[in-house]
Amino acid sequence: MNIKRKDIIVCGFALFAIFFGAGNMIFPPYLGVLSGDRWVTASTGFILSDPVLPILGVIVTARLGGRAIDLGKRVGWRFSAIISAICILIIGPFFAVPRTGATTHEIFIAPNLPGVPPLATSVVFFGLTLYLVLNPGKVLDYIGKMLTPALLIVLGVITVTAVVHPPAAAITTDAPDLFKMSFKEGYQTMDALGAALLSGIVLSDLIRRGYSDGKTQVKASIQIGLVAFICLALVYGSLTYVGSTVSALYTPDMDRTAILLGAVENLLGGGGRFVLGLGVALACLTTSTGLISTCGNFFSDVTGGKLKYKYVVIVATLIAFAISLIGVEGIINIAVPVLTAVFPIVIFLILASIFDFQIKYNGFFIGGVIGAGVISVIEAVNVFSKMQNGDALGGLVKTIETFPLANFAFEWLVPALICAVIGGLIGKFTGLGGTREDVYRQQAIREERLAKALEENA
Repeated sequence: MNIKRKDIIVCGFALFAIFFGAGNMIFPPYLGVLSGDRWVTASTGFILSDPVLPILGVIVTARLGGRAIDLGKRVGWRFSAIISAICILIIGPFFAVPRTGATTHEIFIAPNLPGVPPLATSVVFFGLTLYLVLNPGKVLDYIGKMLTPALLIVLGVITVTAVVHPPAAAITTDAPDLFKMSFKEGYQTMDALGAALLSGIVLSDLIRRGYSDGKTQVKASIQIGLVAFICLALVYGSLTYVGSTVSALYTPDMDRTAILLGAVENLLGGGGRFVLGLGVALACLTTSTGLISTCGNFFSDVTGGKLKYKYVVIVATLIAFAISLIGVEGIINIAVPVLTAVFPIVIFLILASIFDFQIKYNGFFIGGVIGAGVISVIEAVNVFSKMQNGDALGGLVKTIETFPLANFAFEWLVPALICAVIGGLIGKFTGLGGTREDVYRQQAIREERLAKALEENA
């Protein structure tokens, strides 16, 4: 079947809309303020983290089979289920969804209705989220289809205004490790953690459009990913530039939401701030509803229906509601050590899975995950300790910072590759971990059992 250009564009824009959660808007302007005249360096680091890694994750997972648990199956099915569950909890009730509620309050409610407390906003926001999750309909689809173009128009106006009439000249800055810090700031979008889940959505849409051949699906997924990448890179790059134009007016120690609001108000006035706030609030509602629904479907499917969708989404919404009261900056700070621990493992799986068909022994994947995980956990413990004014494992972290590629936030990569090679050799000479063929044979058996379990629990 020939790939239709219209399908690629439509699906590409849809994937862009899914990844472009309104909460992601707060990070590039902050980087622009931090980097000043070096905003291109900051933008490059951020874009490498998001959208390059998430789009790559979607394409790789589509090639592996299109399900969230496919990404880690070469390590083991139990590990794959655990890492997938961790990722969906992070992008769901623990961090990303609570941030949508907190962002709605700080960007839309607080500036326009300063007397409304965060608790009231969260009650209404998550009440609507739960209602929409339990009563899916076309209203949310209509809002979603209108919001993305509307937000892009507003962002386009903001960017053009910043280019034509910048509020001030970008400051000159010598911020250390700017690229590395910007790359890790991209962790906060959490898009790479959801890439494996979103791959299934892309494949389902392609199948609905008549693309039944596996090779054609992968080829189409690559083209769809390219469209989404271009859109996301343009948006994030533009927002980083916008932040640089107000770098003389704001400082990096300000809240990220305050920087975004301040930049928009300086460029478009109070009216622009209101329009952006309303768009962000509605977009956050669609994001929270989609992620909570995805969380419910994931745990229902992975347990063969033992965990009912209804109960999962209720619990997930209540957790998100409670965490949202911490506020955007509080949620970001709590997320930092967790994302520091998890992201390198996921990145390794994405990169290694590119060569899934060429790597015979599963020990390569097992060793790589161990290598990346050891480094990332050490760094995460140190980050958490520093948040408590300590320096646990500080000596080890200083050593890790001397590793190759540390300036690019890939200090874990060489240890991961060394452990991967060792794991592969162990697998070859001892048989431990099995081979690729073993995994795919087990997969066929598991899928048959899961189908029966779902049918019995339906």
